Amino acid sequence: MPEIQSLYTEGEINDNEFNKLLIEAKNGNLEAFDKMCRSVYVKVYHYLYYRVRNKDDAEDLTSEVMIKMVKALKKQHGNFIAWIYRIARNTLIDYYRKEKTKEEISYENLSQEIPAEEEPKEILRIDRLKEAIGHLTKEQADVITLKFIQEYDNAEIARIMGKSVGAVKVLQYRALKALRDYFRKNGYEIKD
Repeated sequence: MPEIQSLYTEGEINDNEFNKLLIEAKNGNLEAFDKMCRSVYVKVYHYLYYRVRNKDDAEDLTSEVMIKMVKALKKQHGNFIAWIYRIARNTLIDYYRKEKTKEEISYENLSQEIPAEEEPKEILRIDRLKEAIGHLTKEQADVITLKFIQEYDNAEIARIMGKSVGAVKVLQYRALKALRDYFRKNGYEIKD
């Protein structure tokens, strides 16, 4: 049976180690808590980055998620992965509720967001993907983000979203079809 990719940064902490850290953190061990937070931050950030328009908002939202996690950690039970993504998703929903009008990304804002080490084509590709994901339903966007960006398998996505594997497959199929249609409609090259 293949190992399910976990929420935690690869190469740092395996699931068993993380579960021990989680227990220790709940019992007040600050060193365990710090290590646990560092291991989760990157995945939560990537999940949010592909759902918002810019790096700064993704960082702010990730910080909000981490604060909410800190406040509620002692009460946490069940699947930690599903729990943390539920917090991230709810934080994202709150963010969009507060944002009444979407501002256009200006050239100045775009140039501030581009890391020097990234190629312009890669930036454009990521920007197009983020824009396209924004046109999906919330559940479709979650499936695409978890499957292709976070690289979870369908069983883990089902656990995170509280759905059956079959429902995840249907959401994934419909989301990919919607993305293909969106890219074709907007004149982007599609390789099948």
